[in-house]
Amino acid sequence: MTTDVKWPAWEDAAFYAEDAEEMYPSLAAQRLEAPVYWYEPPGFPTGFWVLSKWEHQRFVGSNPALFSSNYGFAIGDASDPSTVIDQLPEWAQIAIRGGDLSPAETRRMISKGKLSMGDPDFEGLILSDPPRHGNIRSVLMKALRPSLVRSLKPRIAEIADEFVAEIEPGVETDFVSTVGRIPAALMTELIGVPRDMRDEFIEMASAQMLAITIDPNREPAETARIQELVEKFHTYCEELLAERRSDGEGEDLVSIIGASEFEGAPVPQGLAISFIHTFVNAGETTRALLSFVALALAQHPEQRAILAERPELIGNAIEETLRYYPLNWSGCRTATQDIEIGGQQIKEGDYVVMAYASANRDEDVWKDPNVFDVTRSFDSAHQSFGYGEHACPGALLARVDSTTIFERLMAQYPNWELAGPVQRWGSPFLQGISSLPLRFST
Repeated sequence: MTTDVKWPAWEDAAFYAEDAEEMYPSLAAQRLEAPVYWYEPPGFPTGFWVLSKWEHQRFVGSNPALFSSNYGFAIGDASDPSTVIDQLPEWAQIAIRGGDLSPAETRRMISKGKLSMGDPDFEGLILSDPPRHGNIRSVLMKALRPSLVRSLKPRIAEIADEFVAEIEPGVETDFVSTVGRIPAALMTELIGVPRDMRDEFIEMASAQMLAITIDPNREPAETARIQELVEKFHTYCEELLAERRSDGEGEDLVSIIGASEFEGAPVPQGLAISFIHTFVNAGETTRALLSFVALALAQHPEQRAILAERPELIGNAIEETLRYYPLNWSGCRTATQDIEIGGQQIKEGDYVVMAYASANRDEDVWKDPNVFDVTRSFDSAHQSFGYGEHACPGALLARVDSTTIFERLMAQYPNWELAGPVQRWGSPFLQGISSLPLRFST
């Protein structure tokens, strides 16, 4: 190592809570000196490869036959099973305790267990490979078809105006709990959740997001709280799906899924609920995106001034925020055969971590990668929505949602500043903001 900058502790939640001034030099140090790096975290049964360069990540994302998604999608899936087993449903615990699973199969059981909401028949997009992945995705995209998503812009604007009206100029406002609620409000409406259930549904959905980011250091009481809410979420989704299927005439997203077919039969229950989960995740992750956009523009008022003069660049500012403050820090695959990347020999069965946050600041791709620039050209796409087969299915909705919201917000309040400390949360998989106090002015 030719630098005194400490390299990332990829498995450690504390690393993701550090300030950007510490995190990004750490990523850069490893990217420059060891772009394909074998990392052995303390307490993990085996190590994994970390790919920090944009080019290498694109190669993995483009080759699902060489890098499978069946055996885990997050760093936590490679944890020592004994440290996370209590956060999994009983059927997953039994399979793992049986002791005859390979490391890859153990990762699959951990990842499936935490996604499943307890349902052993759960099947999701994120843990599938072609051709089945394409079949599953086609059903999901029937509900999230581009024409429908683009048609939502007027309704998004209406909801945005409703929430922006809660802002009092000159008064401290928590962006996350005001404007940040718009995507979840829209998504509950699209799913067909009654308005008086909105807040409870969002709380249950948020718990499911926490369950996905399984944490070996999570306190037992917090684990129990999350599991209770996840069970309620699963039950509610089952009831909602049954109601829509019996009605058969609704136009909401759940009705579309309930009326769809998969491989010549109605969409299986576990798969249908995984779609509802995907819809909810879209709302929750877009809330994080909105918060990071607001934060970045508070930190860079000169860039916000550009947007005030040139609102047509707001969509570009969304892309720059996704690059600069990515929501999804990493994604994982499992090598299906021996293969060389960047001069390193990756073996069949090895776990491969694509460090999206690092690739988004790759010096070989981005000019002045550590500069936030709303006029930046995106001839090369950032990695924040993934790439290839597993590119985020809700990416268009997130873009339409966030662009419309900031168009409405900036039309009324083109200026804002930080009014207190920012509270961020993070894991090796996802990043977000739990509190963002701002002061708005015209």
